[in-house]
Amino acid sequence: MNDTEQVQNDDVITIDVLGAIKKHVITAIITLVVVAAAVAVYTFTRTPQYTATSELLATYRSSASTTSSTGNELNSGASYLNSQIQTYPQLVKTESVLQPVIDDLGLNTTVKTLAASVTASNPTDTMLVDISVVDNDPKVASGIANSVAESLKKQVTSTLYTDEGDKIVSPVNLSVVQQAYAPSSPSSPKVVMNLAIGLAAGILLGVAAAIVKDLMDTRIRQDSDATAIMDVPVLGTVTRSDSYTERTPVIIAKPASRDAEEIRRLRTNLTFVLPEEDKANVIVVTSAGPSEGKTTISVNLATAFAEAGSKVLLIDADVRSPSVSKKLGIEGTVGLTHLITNTVSSHDAIQRYWKPNFHVLPAGKQSLNPSILLNSRAMRALVDQVSKAYDYVIIDTDPMQVSNDAAVFAKEGPQLLVVASLGITEKKTLKQTDQELHTLDIQPIGLAINYAEPEKPQKSGYYYYGEDTDENGKKRQSQHKKSGKAKD
Repeated sequence: MNDTEQVQNDDVITIDVLGAIKKHVITAIITLVVVAAAVAVYTFTRTPQYTATSELLATYRSSASTTSSTGNELNSGASYLNSQIQTYPQLVKTESVLQPVIDDLGLNTTVKTLAASVTASNPTDTMLVDISVVDNDPKVASGIANSVAESLKKQVTSTLYTDEGDKIVSPVNLSVVQQAYAPSSPSSPKVVMNLAIGLAAGILLGVAAAIVKDLMDTRIRQDSDATAIMDVPVLGTVTRSDSYTERTPVIIAKPASRDAEEIRRLRTNLTFVLPEEDKANVIVVTSAGPSEGKTTISVNLATAFAEAGSKVLLIDADVRSPSVSKKLGIEGTVGLTHLITNTVSSHDAIQRYWKPNFHVLPAGKQSLNPSILLNSRAMRALVDQVSKAYDYVIIDTDPMQVSNDAAVFAKEGPQLLVVASLGITEKKTLKQTDQELHTLDIQPIGLAINYAEPEKPQKSGYYYYGEDTDENGKKRQSQHKKSGKAKD
């Protein structure tokens, strides 16, 4: 793929309509309800209007011709009539037609106002003139329609006089063929049609609102948002929970909780996808930006490996902002920075935590040049050494937005796990991270999705999680319990 093609592909915006609706279903529903309700209110609060229609027929009156009339004039009568009848819809709205109606019916209105309620038309290929009147009173509507028809008839068929006083009879004759009757049902509002239109408009605008909101949303909201940017699998999803804010990993504090099972699932999936390569047992955990929970994932993931019996080393390589020791509630002043500068021995820097097979290497004192330190030959030697001494090594590193230390580690053979947090991770930042990794020819092993919304417990589920109390009255996690009848 050349550069032009790449640019073109980058500029293409694909819209996942169904995905947008799922993410912003509340917005779509609210829009639908508001639009449909507005149309319904408009429909049911409008004053009903009634339409009455009268109909006239235009004919050519050959007998009305003067003594000077010729046979040719009679033969052209049809053409004359056709040209004249097209002017009658405009003639209906004139003062000469409507003022007599106002006078005859005693209407308290003006010609302009009355004209707004009167419409006339000449159906195609006919000699008919339809006069329709709209009013909130059906009897008034029919009365005005009939009166307008009579007034138009008089204007068209009235006797005209020349300047010399010679009488000329109009060659056009108008006759009422259909009287207007008071309608029994209103012509507007059309309730069923309006409600159907409101519903359809609400659906379309709801979908549009969801799409617009999705396009304007700068943060990832679902797994699909992250995988659309980084073409790697999601290896685990961690829900938003207060359990992760505690200093004790959930595997230890709440071993039977749903949170603990989520971490175990991530651990298991990782073991399935890790390649059988040198240093593939070293897992580098990073994120696109800060505050996305990468340290929480690192700490709990290392604990899950230790729980399974594996010999694990957790390294805090985020020397710019170390937090592993705080998460575990251990001393962190001596650690990685001292070890790779030969200030202390591994015996003094590495601490045992929880189980004999679980070791932790805190960041230690912050270095003035962390990039130089972490990219040093001593650091590479350390990674090579611990990859052989431990079953799994978890390295918590800086976010990619802060530094590319994670990429440096991963370039040497370790596997890269990227943490993306729903509602926090910026799409732009994650895309920049993906582009940088692509440039460095580094393919992450997968994504860990953080801060997902917890699913509602299902009452009919086969398993559930709960808490009970021990003999001292303290809360204790219960084991999986079975609901319903056992199956053979």
